[in-house]
Parts: sequence; C-alpha cells; structure tokens
Amino acid sequence: MIDGDRRLLPRAAQIVLLAVLIGIGVSHVVFAIRDWPLGDMDVYLAAATRLRDGDSLYIAGDVAVNSFWYAPWYAILWVPLTYLPRDVVAVGWSGVLLAATAAVVVLLWTRGPRGVALALFTGPALFAVSAGGNVQSLMVLALLVGFHRRWGPAAVAFAASMKFAPILLVAAYAARGEWVRAGISLAIAAVLLVPAWFMGITGAGVRSEAAPSLLGVSPVLFAVTVLIGVVATFLVPPRHAVLAAAATSVLALPRLFVYDVTLVAIGAAKDPAVSDEA
Repeated sequence: MIDGDRRLLPRAAQIVLLAVLIGIGVSHVVFAIRDWPLGDMDVYLAAATRLRDGDSLYIAGDVAVNSFWYAPWYAILWVPLTYLPRDVVAVGWSGVLLAATAAVVVLLWTRGPRGVALALFTGPALFAVSAGGNVQSLMVLALLVGFHRRWGPAAVAFAASMKFAPILLVAAYAARGEWVRAGISLAIAAVLLVPAWFMGITGAGVRSEAAPSLLGVSPVLFAVTVLIGVVATFLVPPRHAVLAAAATSVLALPRLFVYDVTLVAIGAAKDPAVSDEA
C-alpha cells in the first residue's frame, strides 16, 4: 500500500502541473485571440521610420515599455517595411511569429517529458506575445536550434543585442570549457551594441514600472543574483549548465514580462558535448 502511495504522489503532481500549465495556456491564447494589437510591431516600425528619416533612433516613449531599445541593426531590417501598408506588414509579421512559435513547440514536444511540460508553457506564452508583435518567438527558436551548433555564438550575440541579458548564456559555453565560443559571442555582441551606445540607447527607457525587474528593485540584489546564477552555471552538472544560464538570463532582464521566462526553454536543447550521465 505504501509503495502504491509513493507511485501515486508523483503521478498526482504531474497531473496538477499539467492542469496548471494548460489553464495558463488557455488564458494566454484567449487573450491573444480576443485582442491582436501588435503594439511591439508598431514600435519597430516607428523606430525604423525615425532611422529612415534621419531622426533619433532612441527616444523614451510615452510609456517606457513602448520605447525601442534594440541594437540599430534591428531597426535597419525594418526600414524597407516602412514603405508597405501596415496591414500587409501585420499579416506577414504575425505569420512569421506564429510559425516560429509552432516550431518551438514541436521541437520541445519531441524532447521527452520535460520538453512536453516546457512546450505546454512556452507555446501559449509565445502565442500571446506574438499578438503583441514581439520578436520573442524568433529569438527563442534561434537559440533553441542554434545554441549547440557552430553558429550558436552568433545566435547568443544577436539575442543579446536585442534584450541584453541573453549574453549570460556565454556562461554555459565557459562552463564546458568552450572559451572561444564564449569569446566570439561577446565580440559579436559588442560590435552590435557599441553603435547603440553612441546613438543614445541609455535614454530609451529600458526599465519600466509596467515590467518590474530585479534591476528596478535593487541594483545590489540584481548584481548578487546574477553572480549567484553565473556561479551556479559552473557548479551544476554539465547537462544542466544551459538551463542554469538561461534562468540567470531571465532574472537579469532589465524589464521582465511573463513571456520572458520562455528563455528557459533553451535549457531543453540537447547538448551534443555532454552525455546523459554527465
């Protein structure tokens, strides 16, 4: 009877977890379908229009959360789209984001029980943020697919040039002794972000009361937490290093939304350099 109870508890916990994830997912999807504002897409278009017209790329929006704070290369990519009708851009961009979301879900779903749980959480969250037009699903897909590939350092650097904190993923490279890959990520990120510094990104409102973070609560707490996360990345078993670095990246974001937690999905990626027994 005792053995039966022991088997029953983990199964009950799994059922409760799945129920919670499904419930949260349904609420995300309902919100997205009910209102598809594409507000972030409008921020991208506005920034590209300013760049096209020779105005300042970085300005604080009416609400800080609506300001553009990515590296200049991202605004450059959007410049051609400023010549198209917004409805055309909206349909095309929504399609790209939804396709990326579906790809993330499929990739995670095929990676065992942990991947299924991550897919149930990540998919709806990415679906909902796609309604806002945010690039999150493309970024997560690139990191999920590319982190362990040759172009992984570039994926990390480009993610860092948009949301800063993903640069902490280099700790996972360093933890497994891949210092060259870590260095390449840092170098590419620096090349992408240095122009932003001179163009005034520090005045773009990267923190917001609408999306509080550890940095906004206490810079000291922020620094200590990030340091602990980086150290943990080196101390945990190698197979968990990417997950630890991804979780640290989430905690280090200068403004934190619920969908940002989807970065932890990168920890589900299979590391070809680490055996399951490591």
